[in-house]
Amino acid sequence: MPFLAGGKWSCASKDYVAQRGARVSCAAYHPGNSLLVAGLTSGLFDIYQLPGWENIQTLSISRERVSSLAFNHTGDWIAVGCAKLGQLLVWEWRSDSYVLKQQGHYHDISTTAFSPDGALVATGSDDRKVKLFQLSSGFCFITFAEHTAPVTSVAFLPSGQALVSASLDGTVRAYDLIRYRNFRTMTSPQPVQFGCVAVDPGGEVVAAGTVDTFQIYVWSVRTGRLLDVLAGHEGPVSQLAFSPGGGPATLLASASWDKTVRTWDVFSGRGAVESLPHNHDVLALAFAPNGKQLAAATLNGDITFWDPHEAVLVHTIEGRRDIRGGRLASDRRAAGNLSSGAAFRSLAYSADGSFLIAGGSSRYVVIYDVVERVMLRRFAVTNNRSLDGVLDVLNSKHVTDAGPLALIDNEGDADDAELLPATLEAAAAADVPGTGTAKKRPPARTSCVALSPTGRCWVAASTEGLVLYSLGDDLLFDPTDLTEDLTPAACRKALAAGAYVRAALIALRLGDQQLLAQCIFTTPQSQVSTVAAALPVAFIPQLITALSDHLQQSAHLEFVLRWCHAVCVAHGPTLEAAAGGVGRAAAAAAAALPALRSLQKALTRAHEDLAAAAEANVYTLEYLFMAGQAEQAAVDTQMRTHISVDNGEGAEAEGKKREQGSKEGRNGVKQQRRESTGDMVGQQGEGAGNEEEMSSSDDKEDDGDGEANGVEDDGVMPLVSVKRIGGSRQGGDVEQETGEEESEDEDGEGDEEESEGAGEEGSMPGWG
Repeated sequence: MPFLAGGKWSCASKDYVAQRGARVSCAAYHPGNSLLVAGLTSGLFDIYQLPGWENIQTLSISRERVSSLAFNHTGDWIAVGCAKLGQLLVWEWRSDSYVLKQQGHYHDISTTAFSPDGALVATGSDDRKVKLFQLSSGFCFITFAEHTAPVTSVAFLPSGQALVSASLDGTVRAYDLIRYRNFRTMTSPQPVQFGCVAVDPGGEVVAAGTVDTFQIYVWSVRTGRLLDVLAGHEGPVSQLAFSPGGGPATLLASASWDKTVRTWDVFSGRGAVESLPHNHDVLALAFAPNGKQLAAATLNGDITFWDPHEAVLVHTIEGRRDIRGGRLASDRRAAGNLSSGAAFRSLAYSADGSFLIAGGSSRYVVIYDVVERVMLRRFAVTNNRSLDGVLDVLNSKHVTDAGPLALIDNEGDADDAELLPATLEAAAAADVPGTGTAKKRPPARTSCVALSPTGRCWVAASTEGLVLYSLGDDLLFDPTDLTEDLTPAACRKALAAGAYVRAALIALRLGDQQLLAQCIFTTPQSQVSTVAAALPVAFIPQLITALSDHLQQSAHLEFVLRWCHAVCVAHGPTLEAAAGGVGRAAAAAAAALPALRSLQKALTRAHEDLAAAAEANVYTLEYLFMAGQAEQAAVDTQMRTHISVDNGEGAEAEGKKREQGSKEGRNGVKQQRRESTGDMVGQQGEGAGNEEEMSSSDDKEDDGDGEANGVEDDGVMPLVSVKRIGGSRQGGDVEQETGEEESEDEDGEGDEEESEGAGEEGSMPGWG
């Protein structure tokens, strides 16, 4: 700035850092918070509060020199880099937590391979490690460090659940990608060095070629037993490949420095089938997907195509000029005149077999049309000028009589030596003059290329690292999708404001499980479906893992199940459609498989627990229900008994009352009849003149009888009076009727009906 140019600058103060036997290698200052972070050559970095130089924190990233430090604009995060080990660390010093921690290979990547579903990339390096990377994010999620020598080749089993690797330590190791462990180690009877490995399409057999004894060893994957040893090559075996398709007709092809490609019948035990001669050493080979074509790359830069079953040469592509490019500092001729060493060292067919990708001893990767035999495209995997062989034209002023200045080691151990990938050249390792590692820059080259089974992306293992090319724009490297304002305080503020989607995104990006749990259980039930549908598919595996944990530990079972249902409904179709593809959705689908297994396990356990409790509750409810029914039935029976008893007592009292009244009435009638009968017997001699008076008295008696019996006058007494008047045996009739009435009194029934019957019987004769 202009104002900095004016005036005079001087040192106002000078302070010393407690270095503990190490030197300060880098530093960064944040003016807003007055924070200073200092990195040391011992791998430590200290955070100081200025101007008081108060040591806030001290952290160790490794035992190697810290090469780079940087603050974000808020001063909450510190990025720490260690170039020698390939480490990158993002540290949040306020909460003492890692935001990002990754480590790549710190030596050249020698081999790479895609998983069958295209979601993972495996790499092997000269640092003796095998790493697995997620294709979408570029993150390494597992590292196998069992080998004790550089790893030369890796290959996936067709199932995608296992990975095999070959190493110069004389072992071929198989790794379980479900439990992430080395479950099988295959060795030879005598010590050898393996330079390549291949797996048959059925996943039953593993073959590895040696670089010292020129033999091929064949093992069984299941048992690890050595099945066969194939001998015949006269030079190091550079690469192996099984023909696709599987079955008894599967062939094993081997490329060797003895200028031949041999095919072997491994399964029938016939040994070598054909030998395909070449003019130069064969460095690489690859089978077409249909198994009817075999491509082999030779040391002179040519690619020859063969019919492996008929052993017939189909055609040849001269690729020396296509791969040539870049001039090394040690070259004495211009790049256009160089032809030695320009060769392809790795080949890969496209999924349909129409294209061939080739990479080798330069910074270029070339794509050919197999049918037309023409170059379609050439990619430069790096433009890093710190590597050798990137520029085609060198500045002549850097060349002296003693050689190029870049090759002269006159400064001792430079501080920036580890900023570049290490080299394992024998001359440099032996301290040959002019080959010092301090000034020796590694050359730009491609050691291996691999094409995804989906056909949408390919990778190249270069000097800089693993370079990924894709047809889609969704694979751009975005390490954490983070911004500086994503903090726990911002998450809690969003929760308080009701912004549940933003709060969940912040918690997922920070990777804070407690914060994520707070977001999950704070979200109202009515908002669960909305929040689950609004989350990006890349965070679904992490969310499913958290839900499976809460399903086992939380008491809010129904609420967590509601979350699980909402996530599966919102993102299940997307994950299912993206399985086996390429992109963030495909990577999320691949990463969701372990999370879904964990969720299924948690659901099964919860179902078992709930089933036992529910079954016991069902039995208890059935018992209580039946007991309630029995008690209610007993109450109803008792009520009916009381009602019947009350009704019986009332009816009995009413019957007794009615019987008493009828008896009193009958007794009155009997008394009146006796009186009237006596009068009639005493007055028989008086004559018919008294008949009317007799009739009138009989009518009065009938009225009294009706009133005594409680019924109306129905002509009963006139019947009696007629019978008494007109009968020839009046006394006998009266006595007989009196006896019948007394018997009726004793029985207590039929009184009224018999009186009516008597009336009907004697009415007509009396009145006639």
